[in-house]
Amino acid sequence: MDTTKLPKILYVEDHLESALLVRTLLKNKCQVDFTETYEETFEYLQTNNVDLILLDINLPGKRDGVDLVKDLRSNERLKNIPVIALTAYALAGDRERLLAAGCDEYISKPMSKKDLFDKLKKFINIPE
Repeated sequence: MDTTKLPKILYVEDHLESALLVRTLLKNKCQVDFTETYEETFEYLQTNNVDLILLDINLPGKRDGVDLVKDLRSNERLKNIPVIALTAYALAGDRERLLAAGCDEYISKPMSKKDLFDKLKKFINIPE
């Protein structure tokens, strides 16, 4: 299969198991690349274009996913990339807090494949 024509997703996630699960779920539907930190993500985005970002909020280092999405939204070149928070933060108010920070959508972990696909389809065309 020609993966160059598939939508390209950047998954910002510091747990390899979660990253590999998403890559497996999206096999033959999206090209999925990974970064683990705020800094690595901005470095990656300097030389790569993506159709969507899946974002874990709890990242290692001084800057977390909320910092990342706020800075994406203030960057002229990156501000229109759809961002879906994919996070274990699932307490009352977390969804609203993350949407207010600049995320376009929210998925709580553990996620269902259906929920992931439904949310992705709002922003990108996924082959059936």
